[in-house]
Amino acid sequence: MEENKNVPFALLTVGGRDYMLRLTAGAAMRLEEKLGSSVYCGLKRLDEVTVMIDFLYALTEGFMPDFSRNAAALLFDDFINEGGTLRKMNGIILEAM
Repeated sequence: MEENKNVPFALLTVGGRDYMLRLTAGAAMRLEEKLGSSVYCGLKRLDEVTVMIDFLYALTEGFMPDFSRNAAALLFDDFINEGGTLRKMNGIILEAM
């Protein structure tokens, strides 16, 4: 993953494909409903894979409206299969915030 300070998104590259990640207000509202807490409190739960995938789904929603939670789970699996770690995914999620 490369740092991009000139645009309001983080870039996740998996399987040779780039995914732009950012949290829109609408996605944040839906994420809070799903988590049953604020986005900030949800960040404290990033040790839970389900929460990590919920964040990944919410972060892709702004650029890929047809992206599903199942697609987010598969993207996460591909990320791990390519040598990604939970710690790296946490960093990507935090960068996108």
